[in-house]
Amino acid sequence: MNFKIRIVSITATALLSAVVYAQTPATNSMSQNQATDAATTNQVPLTKKAERAANRAFAKRIQQTIYKTKGLDGADIVVFAKANTGRVTLAGSIQSEDQNRIATDVAAKVQGVTSVTSKLTLQEEGS
Repeated sequence: MNFKIRIVSITATALLSAVVYAQTPATNSMSQNQATDAATTNQVPLTKKAERAANRAFAKRIQQTIYKTKGLDGADIVVFAKANTGRVTLAGSIQSEDQNRIATDVAAKVQGVTSVTSKLTLQEEGS
């Protein structure tokens, strides 16, 4: 899946580069930056399958960062993420309020994250 996304992005980059470089200065009324911006806004949206794959990869990257963080031992955290918007939701159970703060702070620091919503529940003693 990840390989397919890379191929699609490389192909899109190559096509955009070809369009920008194919224009001659005499016939181009826009600057090169404006042409690149216009070409990027006209890109075809991702397919549902590619969008789901991007969301899973984004959530996995956040999940791995959370698991590597000290202070989250015993926490059971699941990450739901939207790669195109950067919105992240954390769900699951934690053992203390400090773990809630740590998890949301760590998730917010991952590149591409724009907002973090915590739906973590505090696990009762003895459960």
